[in-house]
Amino acid sequence: MKKIIALFVIMLAFGATANAQQKKAAAQTATQQPAGSDAAINQAAAKDMALLSETLKLTDDQNTMFKRLFQKKHQMLATPNLTDERKGVIAKNIETKLKSGLDADQIAKLDSNPELLKKLVN
Repeated sequence: MKKIIALFVIMLAFGATANAQQKKAAAQTATQQPAGSDAAINQAAAKDMALLSETLKLTDDQNTMFKRLFQKKHQMLATPNLTDERKGVIAKNIETKLKSGLDADQIAKLDSNPELLKKLVN
């Protein structure tokens, strides 16, 4: 009886280990992106940074913060099967983060140009 229970426990252990390895491999392939997409994301983020720096004078800290923000934005928007509702949530989130990194004068300049704000957020 002890041998049967031991054999059953060993079979469960091997089954759980094999299942965990399959999930890990599937997660790794899902997170990998093509090499060209990183370059496209960086290029789009640089374009957004150029639009923002034309209008506002930014410090070095703001430049690095907004560049990361725009890279994250384009990375999120590059995911397949995004609904319009999800894109709207992402846009609101980006707008909030963008405005939180600016002072009052910069926010006023940005709000006075809604076309630029729309380009930066969407």
